[in-house]
Amino acid sequence: MSLKETLKQAKQIERQLEQQSLGAVKPRNYLALNPLLRKGGIHEKEDIDIVRKQRRRETKQNLRQTDWLSE
Repeated sequence: MSLKETLKQAKQIERQLEQQSLGAVKPRNYLALNPLLRKGGIHEKEDIDIVRKQRRRETKQNLRQTDWLSE
């Protein structure tokens, strides 16, 4: 293999690595993580699923607080 061909292959490999790295690394959108932009509070729907979810959460918290070993 000549030096010219080796350099040509090296450039091709570098290009492939650059293309792979460009697709893999994305800048994070910190604005999307802002708590003011999330749903909740007054704007949340009063739906049956939400009520069930709240009851389930409360039940789980109550079960975690009970002392099972003393009973």
